[in-house]
Amino acid sequence: MIRRGRVFRGVGVVALVAALAACSSSSKSSSSSTTSTSQSTSGTSTGVTSTSGSTAAQAAGAPIKVGLVCECSGPFVGGAAVPGEDVYKAFVNTVNASGGINGHPIQLITKDDTNNPGTSVTDIQALLAAHVDAIVSVTSADELWASTVQAAGIPVIGVQDTNAPFNTNPDFYPEGETAANENVAYVGVIKASGATNFGVIYCVESPQCSESVAQLKPLGQKHGTPLIYSAGIAYNAPNFTAQCLAAQQAHVQALIIEDISSVLQKVGTDCDKQGYDPIFVTGGGSYSPALATTPGFKSNSWYWYSNVPYWANTPATQAMTSALDKYYPGLTRDTVLWNQSGANAWPSGVLLEHAVKAGGLGPSDTPSAAEIVKGLNSLQGDNLDGWYAPMTFVAGQAHPQNCWYTVHVQNGTPQLVNNGQVTCQTS
Repeated sequence: MIRRGRVFRGVGVVALVAALAACSSSSKSSSSSTTSTSQSTSGTSTGVTSTSGSTAAQAAGAPIKVGLVCECSGPFVGGAAVPGEDVYKAFVNTVNASGGINGHPIQLITKDDTNNPGTSVTDIQALLAAHVDAIVSVTSADELWASTVQAAGIPVIGVQDTNAPFNTNPDFYPEGETAANENVAYVGVIKASGATNFGVIYCVESPQCSESVAQLKPLGQKHGTPLIYSAGIAYNAPNFTAQCLAAQQAHVQALIIEDISSVLQKVGTDCDKQGYDPIFVTGGGSYSPALATTPGFKSNSWYWYSNVPYWANTPATQAMTSALDKYYPGLTRDTVLWNQSGANAWPSGVLLEHAVKAGGLGPSDTPSAAEIVKGLNSLQGDNLDGWYAPMTFVAGQAHPQNCWYTVHVQNGTPQLVNNGQVTCQTS
């Protein structure tokens, strides 16, 4: 499966495996205080905002301790990590400025694993030692410590919901569509585009990229949109002319590009130079404003989104944007950093808030992981304030999600299709 949460998904996975032999670097971390601190929008700062002093007095209950692990620095920094950390901090600030959750402020402890698997495992041990009540994953390394947090009974609530544990581990709670359904979404979007066949160009840096081809082929056949061409690409290749010509000669109508945004831009430009303008299809996590002006992509491209797109004008996105403008001014206008993967940190925070409330935590009660898990498993048809399709979690079972939003870009303008309604499909 392709992990939409990374700026470079394939290389990032390879980097994690290679780094297992060098699990030595120390992490950067910080715990929130009861006073507000200013942050940059770079995402590399590990200071944590909490709340203003006057509001902290209103949230007099014991703090809800949340640990956040991100790959916010180091090689192959994740696409969700840099803005995702800031988005989650903005959510924490907003909640605490409103008196916390049922009178309990959120105390956020951040850990930067620097894209090092060993460091990520060490970070988790430190968070467990700090007795956190919940963990937020903004790292690709969560498979390495999933069993550890499960044994400790600590719920993981987003953000990297396309990582494997969100499909299989009952203690991992996603805030949107999970990886098990990505290829179904691809084929669904291709059908919506009107194409009758498709091809795939995928990254060669990770076996996960090529594995998706084997899953897409039977899905395409089943839905009457056969896969007729596939090829691997290296992100640092000088051009992708050969792949464009091969797809053109195969008469590929829709072309999936499974890679980072910069590669998508190069493929679109190179194909356009050859007079080949297929329907480009990819995941919303790879969308960037630059694609709106990229040849091919600007005229006819389609995307699936695991949550409401960050650029959509809805009450859900308005609340997030307002908070970011207050606490991280400029982030939402940063065409390099700002992306869907980072924005998904907000509904992850909403899921935590709803779980605490559903669990019945009173102002004088002591927060705990068990209380939050009880609340998560009490949610019935929760759409996270409009961020996703209604979700219901069942205790003791994994929580894969199979709904997505479809987006069409024409003349450089992205628009939700189906009147903004989600599509839910499992095969």
